This record gives sequence, C-alpha cells and structure tokens, in this order.
Amino acid sequence: MNNELISYEEFKKTDSYQNFIRENPSTGTLKVQAFTAYKAVPIPNAEIVIFKNIDNYKVVFFRGLTNSSGIIDDIVLPAPVNALETSMEAPKYTLYDLTAIAVEYEAIKQYEIAILGNLKVIQYIRMTPEVELEGVEQDGN
Repeated sequence: MNNELISYEEFKKTDSYQNFIRENPSTGTLKVQAFTAYKAVPIPNAEIVIFKNIDNYKVVFFRGLTNSSGIIDDIVLPAPVNALETSMEAPKYTLYDLTAIAVEYEAIKQYEIAILGNLKVIQYIRMTPEVELEGVEQDGN
C-alpha cells in the first residue's frame, strides 16, 4: 500500500474525511506511558506517532514526546459512539497504529490500539536499552 502521508488537519480537507468522521463521530482518549525496568524507570523524550491508513492516505493524528515521567496523556482521537452506553451490543472501536522511538533504546516499538468513544485507553510501552558489547562489531562482520 503506497499511502500519501498527511496530517489530520490536511486529511480534513479530503473527500475521505466525511466517511471517516461519519463512522467515528465521537472521541476517545489515549494515555501513553513509556518505561524500562518493569515500569521502574520512565523514558522521557520518546517520540510517539499515532497514524491510521484511510483510503489512499496515511493520516498522522498525533506526534509528540513523552514528558519526564515517560507519559503523554489526553491524546484525543476520533472513535465510534460507544455501544455499551446505549445497548448490550459489542463495543465498536477504531484501530490506530502507534510507533514509539527512543534514542538509546532497541528497535522501534509498534502497537495497534483500539479506541472506543468516551473511554480512555492506556498503552504501556516497554523499551529495552541498547547494549553495546565490547569487541563485537555492530554490522555483523
């Protein structure tokens, strides 16, 4: 899939936005907490990017850095109306992709997050510090 990367503000100007917002008229919130050492050490300045592939677009809904406590709170994302509030139907949700990147930590962490209307979701991101072994070359040679 070769999607064009655009911001949510730019996406609002497209024809695809009307269908998306019709299916997601409510909002949910997301809290992200990045840490290492079994939540003992927060990871400040981890870059968090939240996006979703919609039609021919890769829409970036949020981009930011975790605070000194390793947290970004109250990220508001479009979501369907929460069916649990009105009936016993299974809850409807919208899936978003979250990518976390932190300097001096291994790999890029990627998660798929379900956001429900009028609910707060907490996503924990466990990261492992990069370890350099003396005498071992990093390129595998």
